[in-house]
Amino acid sequence: MTEQSSTLRPAAGAANIFTFPGRVGEQASSVLRGITKPASDGMPSDFSLATDGIYQLRPGEGEDLLPVRICSPLIVQGICSRPNGGGWGRVVAVEDPDGKWHELILDARDVSRRSASSLNALFDQGLELAPVEKAAQSVAELLANWRPDTRYLRSDRLGWADPSFSAFTLGNGHVLGDGLVMTDAISGDIAASMHAKGKLVDWRAAVAQPCDGNPLMVLALSHAFTGPLLSFLGRDGGGFHLRGVSSRGKSTLLGVAASVWGAPSFVQSWRSTDNGIEGIAAACNDSLLVLDELHQVEPRAAGDIVYMLANGRGKNRMSSNGKAQPTRRWNVPVLSSGELSLEEHMASGGRTMYAGQDIRLIDLVADARRYGAFDCLHGEPDGRAFAERMQRAGRETYGVAGPVFVEALMKNLDKRDTFTRLVDSFCREWGTKADLPPDGQIQRVMARFALSALAGETATKFGLTGWRVGTARSAAFELFMGWLDARDGSTRAEIDSAVERSKDYVSRNLERFQLLGGSAGEPLDGWRDEAWVYIQPECWKVIHGAKDPLEAARLHQASGLLRTQGASGLQFRMGREVQDRPRVYAVRASALIGTTGS
Repeated sequence: MTEQSSTLRPAAGAANIFTFPGRVGEQASSVLRGITKPASDGMPSDFSLATDGIYQLRPGEGEDLLPVRICSPLIVQGICSRPNGGGWGRVVAVEDPDGKWHELILDARDVSRRSASSLNALFDQGLELAPVEKAAQSVAELLANWRPDTRYLRSDRLGWADPSFSAFTLGNGHVLGDGLVMTDAISGDIAASMHAKGKLVDWRAAVAQPCDGNPLMVLALSHAFTGPLLSFLGRDGGGFHLRGVSSRGKSTLLGVAASVWGAPSFVQSWRSTDNGIEGIAAACNDSLLVLDELHQVEPRAAGDIVYMLANGRGKNRMSSNGKAQPTRRWNVPVLSSGELSLEEHMASGGRTMYAGQDIRLIDLVADARRYGAFDCLHGEPDGRAFAERMQRAGRETYGVAGPVFVEALMKNLDKRDTFTRLVDSFCREWGTKADLPPDGQIQRVMARFALSALAGETATKFGLTGWRVGTARSAAFELFMGWLDARDGSTRAEIDSAVERSKDYVSRNLERFQLLGGSAGEPLDGWRDEAWVYIQPECWKVIHGAKDPLEAARLHQASGLLRTQGASGLQFRMGREVQDRPRVYAVRASALIGTTGS
């Protein structure tokens, strides 16, 4: 028996147009932004939408057709697909019993089945069927035949939606800029934490301004703004690891940075990266990935995760039908913390850290400032009180600065070359001040600091930080120099020792080595002015004992003695275009045997 309310005809004039409230909370939701046309756009003629749900014309007494309510309100807002043309589906908005609206994507393959099982995702969001016969079949038929003109771009990551940087998707589904975008298959927990609370003026006063006078805090906050700049400037992901003992302020630095984009829960644990790293990275795309407590991830996996995060590409996987699944991609800055460095943590699991990992997650001491991680307490009696103040501020206002930064950046898309020149100029200036050698690894690390400096200075120009011009730049340079001093201090003795071992062995066993270049014989391609000693990997094992030959090579490269062949790495083949000759290392002869090859 049908309830009376299910057979009432909608009020005149309300059959195909549904009026939504103007705002939800403080920010208009993407559901409201996306609905700009009457709900009848593409809706089959025998269905209509009223304030209490969907109605279908069904036979009544005689020849009359009566509108029968079949379910609670829903709207097919548009049709979506991925940039490559795959992933077709329907963008559907559903009202739950509490009156809240939710958006989701139904895959076209599920909709085409016209079965009740295709409605499960809608039920999960609060859709309710009316107590009438074949209500589920009617809703399935409606979804299959409702074809709006509106088109959405479907994406499996947040952040920039297209190469033109015209739209940016936030975790709450809100899209900044132009275009309609729907995201799916991303980490729901992270997306849920990317919401806003409070006002920008309060965040600036309570969170950003107290960072002034604290270089580590300034760098952390500046780094949080680099996310939208990475793809825009063609830069890779990567970032900083804050190392130090517990209760010295590391977690406060992470919270300050996270507040740019979301709630304190935006900070993730390294433990969560074991299985969900790709979804986490995609959800943090173009914003910031904050990872706490490095020791919670398996040491043998840590280095691989660092490479994956920085390279911006997930693993290749096959579906059940044997076809390759779409590979997740992202571009995200990383801010990490732990009591051990990445190198120490990997060593605890018997793994060796290579230079590529070191420069992708730059190690910074975060407990050796005047007050642990801090230099200036802004009136607080001690570091603990200051940390508690900053943590409290981060709980009271957050998630407002990142979207404003993106909106301001969209108005300055024509400044891309200017931004690039600024990063380059920072590097040139710092390289001159530090009297740096043309070491590719050091230059890449310096560029990471320079990019953070640019982001902080740009945020200051946009009115987000309350800092003086130059604050972010000075902090980044100071911390880069600290990193450089620590690097030289910890490796110089090792470098000198490795070179001395090579020099001693080669000098005593010169007959075992081939000397090339200069006047000593066949020159290396393009290196006709100097002699080089060819050292095979197995021989280097003899020279340096148990040390990995590749690690020994890197020590010689750091000393400026090693020559490489193009982009092929630290080794090259002996002779020109001879593929059957072994790969070797070439070390400057003058450093090993005191000769120029004459």
